[in-house]
Amino acid sequence: MQDRETWLELHDPEISSADLVAEIEMRVQLRREELGQVRLVSPTFGTVSSYPEPPTDRPYNPNLYHHLRQANEMEPPVTAPVLADSPSTQVPFLGRFWQLIRSQVHELVLFYVNRYVGYETQLDNHIISSLNEMTRVIQVQQEEIDILRNEVEVLKEARR
Repeated sequence: MQDRETWLELHDPEISSADLVAEIEMRVQLRREELGQVRLVSPTFGTVSSYPEPPTDRPYNPNLYHHLRQANEMEPPVTAPVLADSPSTQVPFLGRFWQLIRSQVHELVLFYVNRYVGYETQLDNHIISSLNEMTRVIQVQQEEIDILRNEVEVLKEARR
């Protein structure tokens, strides 16, 4: 391990590297005390937040959980070329050429559609995850509201 005085070398007659290092460490310590403990919160990347189950101990809005479950279970659409048979593809030589052109044009369109669908799928996953997390927050807040209501009722009864 490197000595703490050797990482900084100064050639100044008025201040030594040890004095400068001590001053920096003192200021860092003061700043840490001023700010308090740093709490880093990192989101989970690459996964969709799971579906929150409806509460079992109190009433809830069934429409919210129904639509939230439906959104969580939906799969993105699969886009593949679907070319219906055409009488023009039966014409000798030109029919095969026409079929090739149709196929390539459909592939080109699907290339751009799939790029957009990929973007929309990512957006949908973020929105669904946000809704799942917001529903969890609402559940916690509702529990707190219920506790506070009960405390208010107890205090009202005590005043009577």
